[in-house]
Parts: sequence; structure tokens; C-alpha cells
Amino acid sequence: MADYKSLKTNEILFRQGDEPDNMYLVKTGQIAIFISDGSNTRIVAVAGVGELIGEVALFDQKSRSAGAKAICDTSLVVLPYEALRRQLDTLPDWVKVTMRTLSDKLRDTNKRIIE
Repeated sequence: MADYKSLKTNEILFRQGDEPDNMYLVKTGQIAIFISDGSNTRIVAVAGVGELIGEVALFDQKSRSAGAKAICDTSLVVLPYEALRRQLDTLPDWVKVTMRTLSDKLRDTNKRIIE
């Protein structure tokens, strides 16, 4: 059975640098994905209904590369990494390498945006 999470407007789902544990599917509302260097903050994406959030850390198991907060009242389906990783383990190695490579490239792009 899936877990659900509700956020109020401007409520933080997770912060850049947090240790990851879940991926999320937006059920209603919108989530802003933002990056910060301490003095500057930029919204790099907006996730709406049907979109995933927190997928990057699933593949590379590193801390959150960006933060996420609700733009409006939002509900999410919580997808625990533990269960997802068991499924990922069944994939061929080349698929896992490809996903980690894409995650690394996205993290690098985020760093370049904030600079």
C-alpha cells in the first residue's frame, strides 16, 4: 500500500544536501525544485501532477542535489527508495550505469546553473 504526504503552500518537502529516502509522485498541486549556493536561490523546475520528484538520488545514492517545496497545497505519493532499489537490482548493469551517468550530469548542470 502506498503512503501519501500532504504539503501546504511553501512547505518544504526536502532541502538540498538532505539524505534521501524517498521518491515522490505529484498527485495534486505543484512542487518547485530549487538550488542554492547560500546566497542565491533559483527555481530550476516545477513538477506538476503525474511527475516524479527525488529520482536523481535513487540512482546515485548521493545527497539531494536540489530542494523541493510546495507552490500550492499539494499531495504526493511516497515511493520509498528501499523498495525501488530492490526492483532496480533486477535491471541489467548497463541500465544502472546509464541512470547513474544521467544523475551525475544533472547534478553537474545544477552546479553550473547556480554559478
